[in-house]
Amino acid sequence: MTYETIRVEVGPDDGVALLTFDRPQARNALNAAMVGETRRAIDDLAARGDVKALILTGAGEKAFVSGADIAELRDRDRLDALRRINSGLFRALEALPFPTIAAIRGFALGGGCELALACDLRVCGEGARLGQPEVGLGILPGAGACYRLPRLVGPGVAKELIFTGRVIDAAEARAIGLVNRVVPDGEVLDVARAIAAEIARNSALAVRLAKSALNLAHEGSTDALQAFECTAQAVLFEDEEKRRRMTAFLEKRAHRRPTLAVGGLCEAPAELGREELARLPEAEQVPDVGAVVPGKKGRAVRLAGVLRAARPAEDVTHVALSSSDGKARASLTLEEAAHAVVVYGLRDQPLPEDQGGPFRLLLPPGGDACRNVKHVARVELAREAAGDLCGHTPEQHAKMRGA
Repeated sequence: MTYETIRVEVGPDDGVALLTFDRPQARNALNAAMVGETRRAIDDLAARGDVKALILTGAGEKAFVSGADIAELRDRDRLDALRRINSGLFRALEALPFPTIAAIRGFALGGGCELALACDLRVCGEGARLGQPEVGLGILPGAGACYRLPRLVGPGVAKELIFTGRVIDAAEARAIGLVNRVVPDGEVLDVARAIAAEIARNSALAVRLAKSALNLAHEGSTDALQAFECTAQAVLFEDEEKRRRMTAFLEKRAHRRPTLAVGGLCEAPAELGREELARLPEAEQVPDVGAVVPGKKGRAVRLAGVLRAARPAEDVTHVALSSSDGKARASLTLEEAAHAVVVYGLRDQPLPEDQGGPFRLLLPPGGDACRNVKHVARVELAREAAGDLCGHTPEQHAKMRGA
C-alpha cells in the first residue's frame, strides 16, 4: 500500500516492521489523513502474519508526533469526539497481536504522547520532550492518557502532569516510569531495532499470548486472569515450537563446556575450562591432590596460580568462590588462597559431578572443611571478605565442625 503521511516497511528477514510518521514540516502532527492511513497500515500489518514487532517513529529530529493537528482539532464538535477518531486508532494499536515500540525523538505531546502510551515499550532520546498540555487549550487528553498514564506512572503523578499540562524532559520521563529507556538521540532507532530483534527471536505465539495476558491485567478479576493465563499456557504446551525450542535448549546445555569464571578486581578476567586450567604453568599443577589433601583424589591446580593468571589489582585482599547453584560460598584471604587447590580432573577425565565436579575447591587439613566448595563456578577478587555460605545440611555442618 502507498501512503502520503506515513511510510511503512517490513524487514524481509526478521519480521520487524517500521512505521514512520512523515509530516516533518508540521512536526508530524496527527491530522485526519494520518489517522486514517495509520489505521489502514496497522490493519494490514496485523493481517500479514509475518510481522513479529512494530516500531513507530517520526521523520526528522524535531518530533515523534508533536500532537494533534490544532487547526483540525479547533473545528471538531461533540459528534467528532464521540466518533473516537484518535482513541479508536490508539486502541487498535494497543490491541495489535505483536509488541509495539515507540522510538521517540523530539516532541511527543498531547496525542503524540498518547500514541506512545498505547505502545508496549518506549525508547526515548535524551532531547525528547513529553507531556499532555491539552488543558491549556481548553480540552482534556481524550485519547487514552486519562487511563493509560496512571497505569504507568501512578495516579498522583498522572494527575499532576494532566492538571498542569507540564512538559517533561527525557530524564524525568525515565525516572517516573513513562519510558523504558533513554539513549542518545542518534541511537534511538538503533536501540528500538535491537529490542525488536530480541523480541522477534522468541516464539511469536508465546509473545502474542503474553501480550494478551498483560493487556488484560487491568480489566479482569484474578480468577478470570488466571483462567486466561492457564489457557494460554495450555495452548503453548501443545505447540510444536515449544517442544523444538526446549529440545534445542536441553541439547545445548548438555554440550556446553563447563568453565570456571574468574573476575572481580583483576586485569585479565577469564572463563577457564579444564583445558585452560591444565595449561597453567607446571609449577601451579598438583598431579595428585592427595599430596595436599590426604584422602582425596584427582588432578588439581593451585588457586594461587589461577589468581596470578588473572593479574589481580594491587589492593585485592580476598577471593570469594561460589558454587554454580549459589548455595555454597567460601571467602578466603590471599594467604588462605595460597594453600587452596581447585580440582578439575580424575584419571585424565573431567571431575565427576558426584565428586564435586567439574571444579571443586579443597583446603588442606587444619582448615574449615565446610569451606570446601563443590561445583565451584566463579572466583571473584575483592578488597574485603564476602562471607562464607555452607552448602551442607545442619547435621553435616555440625559433624564437619566436630560438634
